[in-house]
Order: sequence, then structure tokens, then C-alpha cells
Amino acid sequence: MIPVTYTALAVAMFFLQDAYFSIGGIELSLKNPCALGIVFLALLNFIVTVRLGRVMVLTRHAIIQALPFLIPLVFSAIIWVSSGVGSVAVINGVSMIVPQLLSVLVAAATLYLFGEKGIWYCLGAMCAANFLSVLVVIQEGGLSQFLQELCALVITFSRETGPLMVRLESHDITFAFGPFLLYLLLNWKRSPRPLLWLGLITFFFLVGLKRIGIPAIALSFTVAFLLRLLPEKAARQTALCAAVAMMIVSFLYIAGIRYGLFAYLEEQLQINTMGRVKMFANLEPYYDISFTYMGRGTGFERFVDWASGTVYQTPSQDLMPIHNDFLRMYMNIGFVGYWVWLWGWLIARLRYWFRQGGADAGCLFLGICVYSFVLYATDNAIYYPYTMIACALVPMACGLDAQAQAALEERCAEWRRQGGEAPAFQSGSEAGGDPI
Repeated sequence: MIPVTYTALAVAMFFLQDAYFSIGGIELSLKNPCALGIVFLALLNFIVTVRLGRVMVLTRHAIIQALPFLIPLVFSAIIWVSSGVGSVAVINGVSMIVPQLLSVLVAAATLYLFGEKGIWYCLGAMCAANFLSVLVVIQEGGLSQFLQELCALVITFSRETGPLMVRLESHDITFAFGPFLLYLLLNWKRSPRPLLWLGLITFFFLVGLKRIGIPAIALSFTVAFLLRLLPEKAARQTALCAAVAMMIVSFLYIAGIRYGLFAYLEEQLQINTMGRVKMFANLEPYYDISFTYMGRGTGFERFVDWASGTVYQTPSQDLMPIHNDFLRMYMNIGFVGYWVWLWGWLIARLRYWFRQGGADAGCLFLGICVYSFVLYATDNAIYYPYTMIACALVPMACGLDAQAQAALEERCAEWRRQGGEAPAFQSGSEAGGDPI
């Protein structure tokens, strides 16, 4: 019953990405009630099963995975209070952070219900939702037209996109396949039916083809694979050096944008920057490369149409977004906040995963960070809920069953040392047992 209920909720969550309803004039996404339903399902199951090992491990995992979302909330709160902004700006900013935290909870709930198998339940739901979207498009446009447009999309590497392919072009769910593909490639022999999963991921990735996703996954797999060839201590040290390099490069990228990098690329090298020169010029009045730059608060970008520079009194999701999450984060939480956020996103979590899950989890997590780094530099993936679920769930699933069993045994041994009687737990329920 639990697998069926979870699958129905997860498929609906992934399928209803563009469906909205209104309460009191506020537009809300239908996927959020489905996400809350998954969390509630895990809570109900917890009351019945009380898998203590999973609870202890997933609680730690969820806190560390939520750290990059909590840091901007803290710095934004300081900015909002010190600058005396209105309640509209505060609600707007909080509404951008809450879905990030909800994504981590959905990932933790999935893994509580199914253990390591949760990664395949979630991936299966994503594939089923994508398949339903494809069926809807085929019903409207016909199978022949769909196949023609798909072939043109792949052959031209998305330079030619027909109307049916535009309907299926979802940056979020396409990017969300990346972490799953990385996990599959790094754990090929331990994955169930790897060829089937590879075929499904490849097909749906091509249906919603985003060109930047291909070099992102290629680079992340190369880094993670090579790192796993090293001894664990060397792999950890190399990963931390890579993380520090990513932090420095991201800041230099922001500084380069401020001082005319894209204008140089467009004017001197004749590279088409897709309107980014004008967009970044409209951004210049709102931030400085300075230690004293405090930031504007999370969600500020929704008050300005970056295509024209027009400022609005109320936020809107329909304005042209900043296709650069590093610059967006820097503008929102300032110089100090940005470096603290980078530490939480990279260094703190990377050290945690190497300590908690060994080289396998640490290298996998660095690969996910490299993948995200490429997306953050070119897109708006930091607020994509499906991509956030994938980036949170995949490292949390790595070695989860063994970690949960070890945590349970350690806690029981501690109770015995204290002279008490350890509660009776079924070990199978921790090590990948079926949910009740």
C-alpha cells in the first residue's frame, strides 16, 4: 500500500509542475500539496514502524543538506530587519526558501519509506511523469510529428525546437535526471537493471534536451570517477582542494561579469551571449564587488525585470530571471553571506559526506557539486525543486541501509552500557526492508 500511495503522489508531484491554484490571490503550485503528502506519508509510516536507525541517520543528512538554504535565510533576515523592508519582500523571500527545504524533506521522506531503494522509487516516478507528459503531447500533435521534432531536436542539438518539443522542455525535470545518472554510472554493478534505467534516463533527457546538461554530467562523472581511483585520504584532500578552487572561480566569475567579461566576449570574440550583456548591465546598479556590500535579501530579483531594468513594487515570477545563480546569490546576501554560503554548500557538506559515507559518498557528492556548479553558472537551477530533490536524495541514499543499521546497533549498545534494556527493533526494517 505504501509503495502505491507514494508512487501516485510522486508521479503527480513531477507531472503537475506547471499547474497552479489560487488562494486569497496568491498563486500556488499543485506540486507542493503532493510533496507535503509524501512527507505526511512518511510521518504516518514512522508512527507504525519507528525505524530508529533511519531516523537518526536521515536527520543528520537532512540538516547538512538543508544548510545551503538556511544560510541565505539567516543573512536575508538580517538584511530585511536592518533595511526595514516591507512584509511583501519578506514573504516573497521566504517563499523561495521554503520549497528548497521542502525538497530536502521529500528526499528524506522517500528514503525513510524505502531505504536505499528510495532512489529507484523516486527515479521511477520521474520517468512515469515524463512519460505521461509525452503521451499528452503525442495525443495532441500525433506520433509522427512528435518523432520528427524529436529527431530534429537531437540532430541539431536543440537549435531546432518544434512546438511539441517546446511543450516538453522543462529545465527542472531534465536537470533532475543528472544526479540519478551520475549515481547509476558510478554504481553500475550495484544498481538493479542498469541498462533499463540508462535507457529511460537517456530518452527523457533527450526529450527535454538542455545542451548545458551534457557537459555538466560529463564533467561531474569524470571528476567523481577519477577521484574514486585515489586512496580515501588522498581523495578527500583532493576533493577539498577542488571545492576551494570552485569557490574562488565562482567569485572571480562574478567579478568578471561586473567588469565586462561578457561584453568582451560579445564585442571582441563575436560570441553570442544571448542577451546577457544587457541583462548584466541592468544588474550593475544593485551590487558592488566589495567587502562592505551587504546584499538585497533573498527574492530581490523578482522585483526587477532584468531584460528592461524596470522596477516593480510587487514581486513577480514572470520577470526575466538572472541566468546565473552565483551572481543572484551574491546580490541577495552580500559579500560575507556569499562566502559563508559557499562554505556551507561545498566545504561543510563535502567533509560531512566523506566522514559519514566514506570515499563513495564523498566522491559522489563532489560530482553532484560539479554538476550543480555548471548549472549555477549558466541557469537558475538553485531554485528548481525537482533538481533540488535529486541533488539531496542521491548522496543521502549512498550507503544508507548500512549506516542506519550501524547507528541502531551503536545506540542499542549505548543503552546496554547504561544498564537499560535496549528496545526491540527488527534489523530488516533498517536494512532495506519493505515499508509497512
